[in-house]
Amino acid sequence: MSYSTPPNKPSIPVEPFEISIPEKDITELKELIKLSRIPKETYENTHAEPRDGFGVSRDWLIKTKDEWLKFDWSAQETRLNAQPNFIAKVKNSDDIEYSVHFSALFSEKKDAIPIILSHGWPGCYLEFLPIFELVRKKYSPADLPFHLITPSLPGYLFSQQPAKDREFNVKDIAYLFNGLMEGLGFGDRYIAQGGDIGSSISYELAASFPACKAIHLNFRRSLISHPEVLKLQGKSEYTLQDQIAELQKFGYALEHATKPSTIGLVLGTNPLSLLTWIGEKYLGWSDQDLSTETILTFTSLYWFTDSYNSTIYTYRYNLGSKRGGPSAEDKYQDKPVGFSFFPNELAPSPPKWVEKVANVVWSREHKSGGHFAALEKPAELWQDVEEFVGQVWK
Repeated sequence: MSYSTPPNKPSIPVEPFEISIPEKDITELKELIKLSRIPKETYENTHAEPRDGFGVSRDWLIKTKDEWLKFDWSAQETRLNAQPNFIAKVKNSDDIEYSVHFSALFSEKKDAIPIILSHGWPGCYLEFLPIFELVRKKYSPADLPFHLITPSLPGYLFSQQPAKDREFNVKDIAYLFNGLMEGLGFGDRYIAQGGDIGSSISYELAASFPACKAIHLNFRRSLISHPEVLKLQGKSEYTLQDQIAELQKFGYALEHATKPSTIGLVLGTNPLSLLTWIGEKYLGWSDQDLSTETILTFTSLYWFTDSYNSTIYTYRYNLGSKRGGPSAEDKYQDKPVGFSFFPNELAPSPPKWVEKVANVVWSREHKSGGHFAALEKPAELWQDVEEFVGQVWK
């Protein structure tokens, strides 16, 4: 497959990987969907609006359940396998080996620039699939100016889940991802990009590893309560009303952070429950209606890999029992930062806010777009990344 040959001989074990969901798993999923009941009508589920209201509507769930029963998984598998996929063995800070899945587009150019792109929740590496497809139309392997690496976070899809006998956080993810880049031969220098949790990972890579020379972000953890940002807003304090407004957006995150076992077990036992929980986010956090096909592809992968309950561990470091711990994002970032602002982001932080906490050398404010920029606005986001990289890579 073109784009599938690393430019250097990896110093870590790396094997090609093909997604192949067993037929029995597909059959079982459809049987569970068929047997799962739709709850009775209530005022809330008949007046629900995911962007502003009570969440997902009962009518949406009925319609999407029917579409899931007819969903052609084989067509999705073919599309996913059209991109080179790999499994690498990377050691963590305890010298324990982890299996890390990643997709990549490797260039044949000797001076191609390595970029690691990190996803968030409820996403996965597939968030970057539209960008991969755009890049493949624009460049051949011979003239591609970049090496693009998109790993699955530990616990997501085909990457090994975090250990069951110790805590695991963004710093641990960054350690593995830097090890992946080193193992692929990019240990001298690379650039990181990310949104959502991926922005925190990118920030950690830049703060902790000299090889990460610059980062591009399309999300920054909420800055509404930062003292310098309050001044920009003409405020002297972060009020109770501000806190309530924030919590209304992040009620789901409080559940992830404070009762991860409960919600993990609930959503891991019923596919319609999982679809409702994940679908709400794709419907409510995007600036445009993402296709039902997209939502079903992501949800199916979460279900087939039994991933949900091993993907929410980072939330307790923001809102749960581990909140208030040290974070790279709490420190000013000296390395060059590029920032793309999409106005309908879940927690919008305009560039002038981000400049207070990071060395923003490039930014752009878009007129539309939401939380899932790589899915919603792949051409715009990728243009931003290319321009930023062209400015900082010397």
